[in-house]
Amino acid sequence: MKPMTAFSISSRTEARSRASRKAIGLALQGGGSWGAYTWGVLDALLASRSLAVTQLSGTSAGAINAAIVASALAKGSPAQARTALRAFWLAVARPAVADLGRELWAPVENAWRDSVSAWLWSSGMVSPYTANPLGINPLRDIIAEHIDIDAIRSRFAPALYVTLTNVKTGLPRVVSNDAMSLDVLLASACLPMLFQAVEIDGEPYWDGGYCGNPTLWPMIHSGAARDLIVVQLVPDEASEAPTDAPAIRQRIGEIVFNSSLVAEMQAIAAMRALATRGDGASQLLELRMHRIGPPQRELVGRNSAMERSRAWLLKLFAAGRAASRQFLGRHGADVGVRETLDVARAYSDAHKPKVRMAIDEAATKTPRSYSSTPQQALATQP
Repeated sequence: MKPMTAFSISSRTEARSRASRKAIGLALQGGGSWGAYTWGVLDALLASRSLAVTQLSGTSAGAINAAIVASALAKGSPAQARTALRAFWLAVARPAVADLGRELWAPVENAWRDSVSAWLWSSGMVSPYTANPLGINPLRDIIAEHIDIDAIRSRFAPALYVTLTNVKTGLPRVVSNDAMSLDVLLASACLPMLFQAVEIDGEPYWDGGYCGNPTLWPMIHSGAARDLIVVQLVPDEASEAPTDAPAIRQRIGEIVFNSSLVAEMQAIAAMRALATRGDGASQLLELRMHRIGPPQRELVGRNSAMERSRAWLLKLFAAGRAASRQFLGRHGADVGVRETLDVARAYSDAHKPKVRMAIDEAATKTPRSYSSTPQQALATQP
């Protein structure tokens, strides 16, 4: 008989504890240092005695947060996951005394703060292959220090899905536990203006946020949890149209990095519309979506995603923790019972175009009005 190890005993004890809790899946967006807001959200969720994290999907900073949680849960308890998250984010914070290794971030921060340098990056006049020919990535050592890849690959870990963008094809690649590696996590957080592409299996990859931020479909198909909580960092909308160059760049980035989530949410709503008509995809009717975030607009202002001072990260953490506690206070009892996010309303445009259908015109001479979104169009079809 194979002897029991401390690792397996601890994991099995925690597994029994999780069995009495409500299973949830967590979908974590990326957003640079805004990931500290997600740290706060996770801290409150992991402290809850009524919830158990059974699967996670993450991109960029969201992928790193998700991997930290998966790694810690595989080896121990939610309390250990909270400790691991705190250790990582405080290690990311700019040290009071200069640390030469971590100060590699300084040129990146300065470039993004300076409008001329930012223009050079975005215009392609400066490339990470010339500015950083050695391909140094300051995240590599810190991720390796705080994430146990072997634990993530073990059978005790919750399901983990990390999204990458294939540079050559432009298609998303979703990597799960068995194929997880340090390079996968680095690739998911690889901004092409700052770092050289990460090669995996002979293919170059960039930040997964371009294709899935975060990817939802693996968690929906797995059925490991009927309740999915999206931790959204990118704002839904801007209070007004930006007019200066830095603000325009920021809003473009927000739209690009939120577009994949919007598309998946619209697809969910569209498939639900079909399911209500008996056309399949009935499992989507059992799915319960929830959302925490996005942060208040002042927390995701210009350059804030690149700020990594301890005070700033702790401020984001506090905001995320408060938002998570508010969610639990308002909707904790709803988890496992009913959905608290109106997907169609939150991710659809309210304006409905007039779409002329030839068959309708022949019969009634009157055009039919359809929504501008797939799910509402499907719902109105005969």
